Amino acid sequence: MDSTILKFSLKLFLSMAFLLWMHTLTNHHFDWPIPNQLLISCYVFNAGIAFVFFIVLLWISKQNPALLGWVFLLTSGLKFILFYVLVFRGFEEQDLSPKLGFLSFFVPYIAALTLEIIALVKILSQRD
Repeated sequence: MDSTILKFSLKLFLSMAFLLWMHTLTNHHFDWPIPNQLLISCYVFNAGIAFVFFIVLLWISKQNPALLGWVFLLTSGLKFILFYVLVFRGFEEQDLSPKLGFLSFFVPYIAALTLEIIALVKILSQRD
């Protein structure tokens, strides 16, 4: 279990760091007015919450794998709620266009979610 968490966290944080770098370069190239601090907060939020929820999902997969799908859906919904409560104020203060705000949140969200899904599929396929 510890090696699974270590492998996931390494992949997650390296992927998110690379994606943040690419996202920042894209913003500068197109002169999109997204402050780096806001972008960093989106990536840190998504990486951190994905890490915590992955540990929860990993624990659920050991305790009661039949609940894993429901808990996964619950954690996905919680991500949106937590984002709205903790990070969304920064978007409102910056007066970003809806398109840029959408990209700033959903690019790291989808990347973290994809890594979570891939890791969970590997875990579940090892059980069969």
